[in-house]
Amino acid sequence: MKTKASLNEQDYLHSFMSTMTQKSDTIINYVLAVYFLLGIGLSFKYDTFEIGVGVGTLNLLLYYSAKFFMKNSKFYQYVLSVVLAIFMAQYIYQMHGMFEMHFTVFIASTILIIYQNWKLQIPLTLLVVLHHAGLAYLQNYIYNDANGLQVYFSQVNFDVETLIIHTVLAAVVFFMNGYWAYYFKEHSENHISKISDEYELENMKLASAKYSSMSATKDYNDFIHRTTLDLKLPVNSVLKLIDVSKGHTDNDKLLSYLEMMRESAKKIDDLVNDIHVKSTTNRN
Repeated sequence: MKTKASLNEQDYLHSFMSTMTQKSDTIINYVLAVYFLLGIGLSFKYDTFEIGVGVGTLNLLLYYSAKFFMKNSKFYQYVLSVVLAIFMAQYIYQMHGMFEMHFTVFIASTILIIYQNWKLQIPLTLLVVLHHAGLAYLQNYIYNDANGLQVYFSQVNFDVETLIIHTVLAAVVFFMNGYWAYYFKEHSENHISKISDEYELENMKLASAKYSSMSATKDYNDFIHRTTLDLKLPVNSVLKLIDVSKGHTDNDKLLSYLEMMRESAKKIDDLVNDIHVKSTTNRN
């Protein structure tokens, strides 16, 4: 794992996390809709429509207001953690302390993993501990008259021992979910880092191959250029020798042979000149 991410890696990581956050926000929209409708559905049991509609609406306003007014911050995610804890308390009250409603907070804790931020478990944990400790105290010591005012926290005996066991088990679940959120984020960053390293390595290989190709081409052009220079001198000498020889004989047959030789030598000379010009251009 690299100690410092490169610029490309940082950009890619930021893009990846932004995409994941957008997808997570979309999922949360559906989750909150289900939570709100669940509160409405539970209202039919004990005629708690004011709580189901009122608290549910306030929860949605709290979350979406934080998301709207703090668009460039992750604060709304922490607000979401608080909202999910409040929904749990709402369900417990609506069902007059049905113990199974306490389990909805574990669902909320698991849902928060999608943001890959373990710190979101903290406000959820604090509110659950405060809620359980406060209402358990009120139910057991303040409003303990069966015929009087009820806080509707738990239908079972929720003494100190039960509270401690309940809190410890809940904390373990929150800790594990926080760990998984942390693990998924680390895994994502390591995966992106690996992709970035492979991309940079591939670029280095391509650059090396390009340099090698250019170097080989330059060596080839230099060789051709030197070869044409070496050929030009003997070819010119042959042409001059033919011209001199033609001036020292009157034999028509020999002259025709010399002319044929000159034409062939001239073609070679033209070819060498063309190659020389092209090799010079390529070298430049």
